[in-house]
Amino acid sequence: MNRLLDKLHAEKRDWLHRCGQMALTRGGRAFLVGGSVRDLILGKDQVDLDVVIEGDGMGVAQDLARDLGGHLTRHHAFQTAAVTTANDFRIDVATARREEYKRPGQLPQIVPGDLKNDLARRDFTINTMAISLSESDFGTFIDPHDGRLDLDAGCIRVMHPRSFADDPTRMFRALRFSLRYGYRIEDKSEEWMNEAITGGYLDAVSGERVCKELRLMFAESPIQGPCRLEVAGVLSAVHPNLRFRPEILKGLQALIKWWEVASSGVSLVAKPEEWLMVLGCCAKGLSSQERWDLGRHLRLSREERGPLIDSGVPWQRAIGFHSDASAQPLNSMVERAFRDLDRGALLVSAAIVGIDSAEAEMVRIYLDQLHGVTAELDGLELKKLGVPQGPLMGEILERLRTAKLDGKAPNASVERRLVKSWLAENQL
Repeated sequence: MNRLLDKLHAEKRDWLHRCGQMALTRGGRAFLVGGSVRDLILGKDQVDLDVVIEGDGMGVAQDLARDLGGHLTRHHAFQTAAVTTANDFRIDVATARREEYKRPGQLPQIVPGDLKNDLARRDFTINTMAISLSESDFGTFIDPHDGRLDLDAGCIRVMHPRSFADDPTRMFRALRFSLRYGYRIEDKSEEWMNEAITGGYLDAVSGERVCKELRLMFAESPIQGPCRLEVAGVLSAVHPNLRFRPEILKGLQALIKWWEVASSGVSLVAKPEEWLMVLGCCAKGLSSQERWDLGRHLRLSREERGPLIDSGVPWQRAIGFHSDASAQPLNSMVERAFRDLDRGALLVSAAIVGIDSAEAEMVRIYLDQLHGVTAELDGLELKKLGVPQGPLMGEILERLRTAKLDGKAPNASVERRLVKSWLAENQL
């Protein structure tokens, strides 16, 4: 196992060697730890470098940044730092520490410690392996908790019975690793996770941290991610009315693929974040107030709330265009109904009503053809035609936009005639 570092690119091995030397200069020791070691064993092509220092971690990070000509970002509260190299590769450096949880779900208090303490505080045994970076034993493999055995067995095992109670976000990580690697959660660990769920420990976690974990889980797999959360009971622990909806999510995936094809080479608006659209699909059963409350709890920004808040609106507007369901609404009617709604919400709503429905087709038409349509004439042209600056000009521009959407104003010449006729007939 002392040859693991040979799997790294020579430049990265050199960086780690320098870390070891710099730690020794400051009277400490350096180790490659956690997910870095796990991914090396798994043979991943891209391995992040997470380094723990017994001693002055912040000092070693400072020395490394200066030596590599990189950028240093410090997080003093957690005694961690990130060194970003000239080619934008990131090396995370942390002081070895113990963590003390005063209450479930709260961030821990950090106490300096040694490598033994640092590995024992981690979430799962597969993340407790380390490799020495000291000159005297460079590359030596350290595995005090048999993480390699669990990794070989495809087993996710927590470190102690209160692991999920101390940090309930570990539920998300356990399920995410299970999904990513196809591993099983060890029986006792699963039992302790269920106890933490039923005990309501997730309620003590800030909405911001829950949001981060949902983002990562849904990004891991937009279909299997929410499925695993629901089966484990975590999705309903976030909100009792959140549900995994396989048909809706599969419909959303199809619409996203359509979006990517339709927007290729044309000026469609940028695709919204997929994880937010997945959340909007899971929130189908929530009331408007519940959607608002969930958005606030997760600390979503105003822009991010769209797929969650607006996703129940478009289809309601669409089916209300005509009492006669067989009648085709005008393009201008569709555009006015949808223009103020979040684009992600439009895709979610289309998935909810069914991607083959008439309402979903309206959404596709809007995004592909109608969004952003403007009149050929601008304010300067209208002024030349005798239209005064002010509300009247805005009204005329909107009428021209409507005419263009509905095929009644194919070019600027027709728009000029319309404006002259409106003015002559005192219709404005």
